[in-house]
Parts: sequence; C-alpha cells; structure tokens
Amino acid sequence: MSAEAVTTLFVIAVFFVAVLSGRLAVDIALAVAMVALLVTGVLSPIEALQGFANPAIYIIACFYIVSAAIKESGALHWWVMKWLGGKTSVSRAMPRIMLPVAFISSIISNTPVVAIFIPMLQDWARRHNLSISKLLIPLSFASILGGVCTLIGTSTNILVVGLLENTTEANVLTLFSPAIIGVPLVGLGVIYFMLIGHRLLPSRLEEGTNQPITDIREYAVSMRVEVGGVMSGKTIADAGLRHLQYSFLAEIQSEGRIISAVGPEEVLKDNDVLVFVGQPEAVSELRQLPGLQTAEKELLKLEIPNNSRALVEAIVAPVSNMVGKTVKASSFRTRFDCVILSVSRNGQRINQKVGSITLRAGDTLLIEAARGFVRRYRYSRDFLLLSRLDDLSIPDTDKAPVTLGLLGLFLMAVVSGLMPLMSAAMLLVVALGATGCISLDFAQRSVDARVLLAIGASLSIGLALQNTGLAEMAAHGLMSIGGENPYLNLLLLYIATVIATELITNNAAAVLMFPIAQVISTELTSSLLPFALAIMFGASASFLSPVGYQTNLMVQGPGGYHFGDYFKVGIGLSLLVGLTVITVVPLVWPFY
Repeated sequence: MSAEAVTTLFVIAVFFVAVLSGRLAVDIALAVAMVALLVTGVLSPIEALQGFANPAIYIIACFYIVSAAIKESGALHWWVMKWLGGKTSVSRAMPRIMLPVAFISSIISNTPVVAIFIPMLQDWARRHNLSISKLLIPLSFASILGGVCTLIGTSTNILVVGLLENTTEANVLTLFSPAIIGVPLVGLGVIYFMLIGHRLLPSRLEEGTNQPITDIREYAVSMRVEVGGVMSGKTIADAGLRHLQYSFLAEIQSEGRIISAVGPEEVLKDNDVLVFVGQPEAVSELRQLPGLQTAEKELLKLEIPNNSRALVEAIVAPVSNMVGKTVKASSFRTRFDCVILSVSRNGQRINQKVGSITLRAGDTLLIEAARGFVRRYRYSRDFLLLSRLDDLSIPDTDKAPVTLGLLGLFLMAVVSGLMPLMSAAMLLVVALGATGCISLDFAQRSVDARVLLAIGASLSIGLALQNTGLAEMAAHGLMSIGGENPYLNLLLLYIATVIATELITNNAAAVLMFPIAQVISTELTSSLLPFALAIMFGASASFLSPVGYQTNLMVQGPGGYHFGDYFKVGIGLSLLVGLTVITVVPLVWPFY
C-alpha cells in the first residue's frame, strides 16, 4: 500500500470518527477531509476542485430554486387538502398521504415537500381525530420512495447521473428510467403501511382520554414567582396551578433545593422557579397568569416589544454549526436576536437549564422571536423547518398556474430530448425569475451552498479513492465474498451503500461507493449500469434511523418519535425494498 493510500485511508477514518461522534457536521467534515488530501499532496489543486465542476452540482442548485418557487407559490395547496379528504381510518389514510407525496417528490426535492405537508397533516389529523405519530414517518418514507422514481427526484439520483457522465452507459438512462423500479416500490410502500406499517407506529393518547395526541412535543418552561406578587404565599391549589390546559407543574426550585413531587398543599415563595412541562401553547398560557414572570434571563435582554414577538418552533439541521455546542456557546441570542425557551428531543423535554443543553441534529427548539423571524430565516442552513405557532400563513397562489406550467414545459423538453437536463434546468430557473414566480432574494437564499460543498468535496474524495487504489482494494474485498457472481456482488454493494447512507449522508455514500462499483464492473467485464442503479436506490433507502435522511429528521420532532421507532417500522420496508431492487435491477439493466 502506497503512502498516498495510507494517508487517504487515515483521512477517511478520521472523517468517519468526526461524523459519528457528532463533533463535526458531515459537510464540514467532508470539506476538511478534502483540504487534508490537498495539503498532503494526495490530490493536486486541479483534482481537489474537479468535483465542483461536475454538472450535477449545478443541476442540484437549480432544483433548490425550483423547489422554493413551487413552495412559495403555494402550488401544492391547490389539490392536496382535497386529496386528503374527510375522516378516515389510519390504514385508509396511507394512500391518501403517500401517493401525492411520492408523486410530487419525483419531480421536486423531497425536503420542501415534507416541510409543506407537516403542518397540513397536523391540522388534518387534529380535525379528524387521528394521531399524528401514525402519519409522519409514512410521509417521510413516501417522499424517499417517490424521489427515486426519476433522475431529478433526489440530489443523489442527479449526482449518480453526473458520475456516469464520462462512461459508455451515460446516455442509456432517461428522465423516467428509474420509475420502472421506483413506481412499484411506491406501491409496495403504500401496501406495507396499509397492512403492517401503521400497526408498528406509536399511537400516543392523552392521559385519561381516548383522544390521540396530535401535537406531542414536550417542552419545559420555567417561570419565577414575583417578589410580593399575588402568587407568593399561596398553595399550588389556591394559585390555580393544578389544572392547566397545556402543561403541568413538574418541579419547584426553591432556596437551593428541588421539589420534584409537587403536592397541592406546597406553598409558593418569592423567587421560586416553577418548571412546567407541556405543549408549546403552555408559554402563552403561563404568561397570562398574574404573579409569574419568565425565569429566562436572556428574554429580558431582547429589545423587541412584547406585542411584536411570536413563538416559533425550529428543527436543528444536521449541517448547522450549532450541532455539538451548548445553547450558550452557540451565541444563539446574539446571532438570531431571539431566545430559546425550551428544547425537545425525541418528543421529550430535556431536564437541564436551556443554556447548558448541547444541541443535536433533529432537536426541536421553542423560540421567542420577532414576528418576522420565520420569513427572515426560512432558508437558513441552521434549521430544517420553521413554523410560527400563533399564525399559520396560507400561501398566495396567484403564481401557482405559471409555476406548474413552466415545470410542465421543462419536463416535456427533457423527456422529448429537445434539451439536455442541465440546459433545461437553468432555463427553467431563468423563466421562474422572469415571470415573478420567485424573487431573486428567495432564489439566492434557497440554494443550500453547504450541501453543494459536501457534494463537491465528496467527489474529490472519491477521486482520491480511485487514484490511490483504495477503491480497487475495497472492490476486491467485496469480490472475495461475492466471487465471480455478479448478483452476489450487486447484493453486497447494495448492503454496503445502505449501511453507509445510515452513517453519513446519502450523497456522500453514493460518491464513495461509485468508484468501487466501477472496479467491480471492470473486473467482471459487465455493464456498470446495474451497479450504478443499486447505488442510486441504496443511497436513498434510509428507513432505519432518523439521521440517514433529512426528511426523517424533519418529522422526528413533530411526530414525537424515538430512535427505535424508525428501526421498528423501517426494517421490514428496508428488506422489501432491497429484495425488489436486487431482483429487478438486473432484469431491466442486464449485467451482460
């Protein structure tokens, strides 16, 4: 093994340690790894930056803008609520939710699709007495399955097409080629959730009732007894704190001691800190009680009038530089001019002072901010989802017909072969801007530069794997098990890709596995296409954890899911999808 290969192997090992330990976000870790390979001489400057010249990066950037235009125009609101319809059972709700989500996700990025559907499903579930925890994982999984139906449905598919660009198989795939397998997978997913999956999902009920909880994020809100206020000297029962609508009193911090089992006869004293646990609406409810004031000192530093403030929920993105830092160390108030009131993780409150909580990807933050906070930061890389609790805005659909019309023309141009994908995507973005379907400001902010950085860096690392012979060694390692059997090697490559996508991002997994696929196909003198398609489907088949795919993280907080909920319901679907892919791919795209 050469010195360059040893260096590359060491850099990749450090990359995995940094990502799996949560010390660095994946995109930053990939960029650092690329720089390390450049500095150590494994990659030349041209080779290190070669990944950023791949057309796939620019197509993905265009589709961020297209997705933002469709979201901003409210085009999806036209028919989604009508499709969902009236009251139904959970099993019959599955096709109503999953089919439109899968269809839309096959055309635009599934991340904004899920962001749009979450509040709509919350409202729909609340009105029809259904548990939201039965609906949101199917929402995420449907968006993943729908995304693999076309070459533009996910950034991973676009990326694999970009990697195929200089190969003999480059012109074999058309826009809807993956639909041959993707559409049956969507049908399989719908049937799975109708018959089995919905039974494996949690259904949490409010205590003492038969009503499903549709908003089960649990927060801790701290309030202080005012000195000489009306609460001081009263018992818990007399103060009216026993039967609050949105919260319950979990503990009292009084004169250096903690009272965790709070009885109705407990007497309140000046400056006692009362910790309430409950739904987000608890903040407004508690602020209206005379004799109590917020215990968060950071709130007092906000220079925003109370009547101009709003409550906002935000989900921490995996690429946020806040991940791995405490709230205090992240300088959240200074940076965003707002205050975190509480943090919910896996639907449960964190029993710590807010400032000392170390943030993780997927944490749901309850924020007090100026009313324009959501508008200003809706495209921030730090948040997967932002929603104002006291004002659900309805999009202006005036531009919806134009947006959908331009998207239809784009699809016709690509399918007919009139224009290549990259040219058509760029023309579509220009047309959306020229017709006012999206403003220049929104277009600029909608492009996730950190994802593009991660893709470019991972392409450079993939080149290093090829140049140093590590890809060949990894391929030979798989072939030592699979031998000369292309079917067995295809299965091993698919499993390796699924494992990689659960540990790191789907895009990084695809890029790292692609050079291995190239070596295997060369050694077997077979077509590269079946192996490339196995990577394409395997990199998106993230059903076992919330961290493997962004949409899984997005639904974790609103659905109140635990880590094990994903594995419990996802393992069966993962096996079904894997079996289908490995069986059908060689039939559609033969090895020889």
